[in-house]
Amino acid sequence: MDSPFREKRERLTKHFQEQIPGFEILSKKESPLLRVLSKLLFFNKKFLTGYVTTLYPKVYVPELPWREKDHVAAMATLAHEYVHLKDRKRMWLFFNFLYLFPQNLAPFALLGVFDSNPWWFLCLLFLLPIPSPTRAWLEFRGYRMTLAVWVHFLQDKLDTGRFVNSIVDRNFASSAYYWMFPFKRYLIKKFYVHHDKRMSIPEIREVLEVIEKD
Repeated sequence: MDSPFREKRERLTKHFQEQIPGFEILSKKESPLLRVLSKLLFFNKKFLTGYVTTLYPKVYVPELPWREKDHVAAMATLAHEYVHLKDRKRMWLFFNFLYLFPQNLAPFALLGVFDSNPWWFLCLLFLLPIPSPTRAWLEFRGYRMTLAVWVHFLQDKLDTGRFVNSIVDRNFASSAYYWMFPFKRYLIKKFYVHHDKRMSIPEIREVLEVIEKD
């Protein structure tokens, strides 16, 4: 059972390398930058050990080798990150702005040091876990891919309802992504709507066609 899944994984990884110049899978454990970032993201206790992070065009996994015996999970995760990479390639730095909004407005508080207007210091309020519709939108695009890949392989064996609920609870409504969108019922409905029409979504169709290519 391992060989065909490994072959599909290798083919998918090669496709990502062709589509994203500089694509590479690296270890967080070996990255000083990611270790520093984990301190800044103190609210996500599993940032280094439980999450995969994309910094265009690199994908950082907890450590290498990674998921050598769980190729389906690896493909689902890499496909998720591929969505981020394609979005970043298409939107350039605007992607970064949208992903970090509104917390990225907090540095404007520094203008209060040089300006006589103390209202600038109100920008510090953006450091609070204010919901981020833009970050949620970008992650939603990634997680709908995650769902599509898992359903493709497991089909009726996957409890889709439970899986969607776990995605929303673990990632959108928790500290993992700084409580980016705690409106669970709305998100769950959106996941079902998009999942029903998943084969009309270009990036999902692209990934599934590569996986099943002869």
